[in-house]
Amino acid sequence: MKQLVLFGLIFLMLACSEKVSEVQLTDLSKHNMKIVPKNPTSNDQIKLVVFDDCTYNILSGVTRTDNTIDIQKLFNSMMKWPCVMKNDTILIGKLPVGSYNVNYTLIDISQQAPQNIFVSFSFQMKVVR
Repeated sequence: MKQLVLFGLIFLMLACSEKVSEVQLTDLSKHNMKIVPKNPTSNDQIKLVVFDDCTYNILSGVTRTDNTIDIQKLFNSMMKWPCVMKNDTILIGKLPVGSYNVNYTLIDISQQAPQNIFVSFSFQMKVVR
């Protein structure tokens, strides 16, 4: 419950601010997320689990370029949909051994939004043998 309140406060602060900066996360659990499995190997199907995500945030793509993984989700603030919370599991897939920078971006596609990027953060992930 404490994490839900923290995530809600962060979400509200970002919704009310006009400037969103990229944040480097060091502990995903503090932001209602986790990588499954916790210590991925090159044989594992790696997933990012987002706890209590709004169902209207739609995954638009997961792309990998070298050691950078970009995860992008979209929503339209003009639709004024209620935020029905649900856990979302995003498949990243099998990766070769290495260190990866994962960039997560949530974009408001409304034409009337003062800014398009609503949330942007990144974190490091290591894949071992």
